[in-house]
Amino acid sequence: MNGLLPTGDALVFEARLILNPALQEEVLLHKQTLALVKQYGREALRKDIEDIHQQLFSHPQHRSFKDSILRFFKH
Repeated sequence: MNGLLPTGDALVFEARLILNPALQEEVLLHKQTLALVKQYGREALRKDIEDIHQQLFSHPQHRSFKDSILRFFKH
């Protein structure tokens, strides 16, 4: 599975998957769960970054920081 198991263990696991439909279902559900958690993490990080961006670029007390960042990208 994704190169995480030694070759012999991976072959045994693949055989178990072939012989056990319930295990196939569990592995599929596990993969789907991991994908959802990963996506949620990305969305949460994106929201956090957007919140920080809004704070840094919209509050007057951060004006000098905003100006220095904008100057950096103008050069």
